[in-house]
Amino acid sequence: MMIMVKETFFFYDVETSGLDPKTMRIMQFAGQRTDLNLRPIGQSVNWLVRLSDDILPDPEAVLLTGITPQQTRQEGFSEADFCKMLYQQVLTPGTIVTGFNNLRFDDNFLRYTLYRNLYDPYEWSWSENRSRWDLLDAIRLTRAVRPDGINWPLDDEGLPTNRLEALARTNGLDHASAHDAMSDVAALIGLARLLKDKQPKLFDYLLNMRHKKRVAELVNPQQPQPFVYASGRYDASWLKTTIAYPIAAGTNPSGVLVWDLRQNPEDYLKLTESQISKMFDWQDAKAQLDGPPVPIKELCLNRCPAVAPVGVLDPTSRERLGLDLTKVESNLRALRHNRALLTNFAKAFAGRPARVSESDVDGQLYDGFLDDADRRLLPLARQADPDELSAIGTKFKDRRMTQLLLRYKARNFENRLNDDERAAWEAYRAQRLKADLPAFGQKLQALAAQPSDDRQRFLIEELKLWAESILPAA
Repeated sequence: MMIMVKETFFFYDVETSGLDPKTMRIMQFAGQRTDLNLRPIGQSVNWLVRLSDDILPDPEAVLLTGITPQQTRQEGFSEADFCKMLYQQVLTPGTIVTGFNNLRFDDNFLRYTLYRNLYDPYEWSWSENRSRWDLLDAIRLTRAVRPDGINWPLDDEGLPTNRLEALARTNGLDHASAHDAMSDVAALIGLARLLKDKQPKLFDYLLNMRHKKRVAELVNPQQPQPFVYASGRYDASWLKTTIAYPIAAGTNPSGVLVWDLRQNPEDYLKLTESQISKMFDWQDAKAQLDGPPVPIKELCLNRCPAVAPVGVLDPTSRERLGLDLTKVESNLRALRHNRALLTNFAKAFAGRPARVSESDVDGQLYDGFLDDADRRLLPLARQADPDELSAIGTKFKDRRMTQLLLRYKARNFENRLNDDERAAWEAYRAQRLKADLPAFGQKLQALAAQPSDDRQRFLIEELKLWAESILPAA
């Protein structure tokens, strides 16, 4: 008999030691479960996660959050315990894991944390009827097509902004302290309630569009049709929203290349293949700035894109977005008439330069999936006595897991390292910290030279003490 799993939201936010999930770490995780009507269920969670002694945090991140490495060491959980609690208390069956820009930031930190701590880095987001949702793009589309009932902020230059703290402020939502994870969660839930209250049909529609199959019904290169699309890649002047058109499968298995129908295909007909290729060369920033707007992007069906049928655009919305349907239809006809141009763009996108492969195992999450045999070993390794980890390491086929086991043991069970393991760990720490120290020192020096208050001076001093305490003896 099939058991129905009750769905709930879990709204969450993280504060981190820096921006790069490959090299930086979660320092605070906070969240609150609610039912589908956004009523709280149980107590909130607010955890600090211990920073390991191979990490020099980005000083700017620490000054932003006020969380010091020393505080995490005194009050926080190890990453291994954090991951265990994450599965026990947060990632229960039927959970809709929800954040604000979480698909691009917070979720990546979760993936890398789980990877380093011997978990499958992906199944948390889909198995046992779990799913993800990101309110940022939902807010963007709401502002574009159904803005009534919500106060929409502008930045200092008078441009539309969808920053969480600005939305909270203009709508009178509880947000005591930006860049405190628990405060951000309270603001996030308040924003979700506001959206559900003022635009309930759009809220439910976008929530349902978190499922890949639902998105694929609308965005299908085999049966292409124009659709409304809100994305951070589009111009803020037009509320990050356009009418797009699917032109080809993307390079990602769940990707679809889409054309921005604000752009006239005939403006690109004279470009050579080389010029088109340069538009997608992330290493050639000058070519991207000097050239025409890049008219295509890859939409990922499994990343909760904010998409809707063109029929949602009433005359007021079209005027708000600067969309002239006559021009859009003309651009669409030109696009369908110039299939060779689309082929050239698709080839150029597929052939764009690959990102440089990570040399360090901590950053090699995307170097491939584990095979089934290695995945079955992961829970055995997590449950094993720390003294047994080296023996388990010989059973993994994937060299990444063998290398990660020593770091996992050192970061979570340092007092259980044997002499050889300790020597290897200290050699790695010395190499890592020596490489990171110059940039850390330069940032710290620059911040110390700026006008500051007691809080900033305290945090800078704490960062100096942290570096001194973890740097290996010369």
